[in-house]
Amino acid sequence: MRLQLLLVGKTKNATYHQEIAEYRKRLNRYLVCDVKEIKEEKPGRRETPDAFCRRQGPRLLEEFNKPAGLKLLLDERGRAMGSRDFAIFMQKALQSGHQSLVFFCGGPFGYDPSLREAADHLISLSPMTFPHEVARLLLFEQLYRSMTIIHKEPYHY
Repeated sequence: MRLQLLLVGKTKNATYHQEIAEYRKRLNRYLVCDVKEIKEEKPGRRETPDAFCRRQGPRLLEEFNKPAGLKLLLDERGRAMGSRDFAIFMQKALQSGHQSLVFFCGGPFGYDPSLREAADHLISLSPMTFPHEVARLLLFEQLYRSMTIIHKEPYHY
């Protein structure tokens, strides 16, 4: 089983980048973890956020559809779970027979609704809104935490 994380934009903050690298290294003990950073576009000067998301939608949808596997989209309207519930969700997903779990984390402007339609599951990290770099760090940490819960290791008390 592989984890494939599709992330729009780069993690520019050095501290976040370092923490993400650490959790990625830890995750690799349990699963192969591939990360693809997708080039982040900028909206036009007079372009509304909705128009920008519609314009970049086809390109992001193509990236989301490329890898085979269970498609998991981070979305504020998605299913909210505590860490133990997320571990149960991950365990079921890992046993689902899919070749990989494909997580998609959008950039600072969000994404077109077509990605929601393409996803098998929508997952919310929190009802709060976070900068996309923080959302990435939270995702990596929760993925690692879920693996330690599944393997009954002492990271999560």
